[in-house]
Amino acid sequence: SRYGDLMANLALQAVSRVTVEEGGRKVIDTKRYAKVEKIPGGEIEECRVLSGVMINKDVTHSKMKRRIENPRIILVDCPLEYKKGESQTNIEITKEEDWEAVLRQEEEYVERICADIIRFKPDVVCTEK
Repeated sequence: SRYGDLMANLALQAVSRVTVEEGGRKVIDTKRYAKVEKIPGGEIEECRVLSGVMINKDVTHSKMKRRIENPRIILVDCPLEYKKGESQTNIEITKEEDWEAVLRQEEEYVERICADIIRFKPDVVCTEK
């Protein structure tokens, strides 16, 4: 076919990248180590086999980088928000200043988490949704 050589070449590249050695023998586990991702648009000649991880994210701010090679990535296993008490917490607020103090405490908590993350100078931060 018209694209047969291209597809065969891509398949060979993919297999060579996912071949691992286990117990002295070579194992090809494409289900575990490879994923075919279709991205709308482009031409079939633009297909590539990538080593590593590709994250496809919509650019939501004009200053966001469009491409990052060898990024510094932080994986955060908690949401970036103030965590309320595990059980139901009741607070009696009688004055507006008390309410402002509670809000300020929540904001300071989130700012502290963000400052800790920023200290590592990451290119990408992945969090829980």
